[in-house]
Amino acid sequence: IFERLAKKDPNYQERIRVIEGDLEKPNFDLCPESLDYLKEHTHVILHIAATVKFDEEMIKALTINLAGTRTALEIGRQSKNLQSFVYVSTAYSNSYDEHIQERVYPIDCNPEKILANLDDEKLIQDVIKYSLKWPNTYTFTKALAEALTLEYRQHFPVAILRPSCVMSSLNEPIPGWCDSIYGTNGTFIGWYYGLIRTSHIDPEVTIDTVPVDYVSNAIIAVGWKTYMERAQEQEVLVYNCVSSTDNPLTFGKKASRHSNEVSVLEYFHNSSLSPHFVTTDERRRECEKACKKHPLLTGIYRPITFASSNEIMFRLYSLVLHYLPAYIMDMAVRFRGEKPRLVDTYVKIDKVVATVKKFSNTTYFFDNLNMKDLYLAMSPVDHQQYPCDNRNYSWRLYFEVAVPGLKKYFFKEDLNNVKRARQAMRKKELIVNTTLFLLVGLMLLQLYYLLR
Repeated sequence: IFERLAKKDPNYQERIRVIEGDLEKPNFDLCPESLDYLKEHTHVILHIAATVKFDEEMIKALTINLAGTRTALEIGRQSKNLQSFVYVSTAYSNSYDEHIQERVYPIDCNPEKILANLDDEKLIQDVIKYSLKWPNTYTFTKALAEALTLEYRQHFPVAILRPSCVMSSLNEPIPGWCDSIYGTNGTFIGWYYGLIRTSHIDPEVTIDTVPVDYVSNAIIAVGWKTYMERAQEQEVLVYNCVSSTDNPLTFGKKASRHSNEVSVLEYFHNSSLSPHFVTTDERRRECEKACKKHPLLTGIYRPITFASSNEIMFRLYSLVLHYLPAYIMDMAVRFRGEKPRLVDTYVKIDKVVATVKKFSNTTYFFDNLNMKDLYLAMSPVDHQQYPCDNRNYSWRLYFEVAVPGLKKYFFKEDLNNVKRARQAMRKKELIVNTTLFLLVGLMLLQLYYLLR
């Protein structure tokens, strides 16, 4: 991923200093020399590190996401030359509300009091009860960290950036680059691999995703703007780095009447609308087309999806499309003397599905005026070097980049193995489908004899 940088500047590594630390320990477990170096030489802090595990145990989530943020803020407070501090939160830090504004929401918990009493069981139990307002410990601790960050504006310029679901890159460091299996990325990877064939998701829901390089560029741009406007801007600005407000992506076939979605007729009569408007069904087809163009040799089944927001229907789909084939394949693996893993994998997937159910069945409406002000403050050269305007790409282009990127960089496959991959997939489909039909046939036959 550093090839482009190395070509531009062969000595780029000389400009980087890596300091090892631990978010769970006081002062990140930094040695005195490293702490002194940071206090002397730091101009900008971009605090991104966190545990992104949705069902993380509360104490650990508080230690990493809240105490870790306070440590970064304290290092900033003690730095002699700090110009700006950017805290990277999440667009879903206040996901109990479907309309997410660009502001720090008030919270009925004192972050400092919590951190001072992490060993107080009664207090932690009260915090856990209060946190039930949020869908998981990740979003709750992010909201707490935002409230804590707000208190440090008196010491130095501070801003908060909230990206939505971060996906594969569009352009940098390489088009389609990805190495993460968290969140929406993991679901997409599982679907492409043929592992996830049903989802507990409302097909009408608007999915908010942003390419990782656009988020990275936005973080840098926010750091710059926070310093440049430090004198006239006394408040902590919050930036919702999202796509659904201006470039929405929905999951199913039927387009919903999102506030920014319009009919084709409206589109041609309003030149101010996004130039990349396509119907929801077209987006879905573009994604499927990219997957057919770049099939996986190692995939276990072709990408298909049966989505439902109904719990009973989802469980039924899951039984037929996940667990039945998994038991069959695990039995085949046992006969070969190998350890079966597929059923256990689906049990783990179901646990993850439970933690994201709130997001996959809710359409959120995000304000993003501060992000638009950021775009306006950037020069044409800035826009070329740090593209972060989510109105400036189409989902068709994105999928054409993201799918082959996953194949090459995540699954480590040759992009030219298309013929072999298609032949292998046809064989796998034939085996699975034949076995399923035989099983269903036997079950129906047994039912027929029972009812005679």
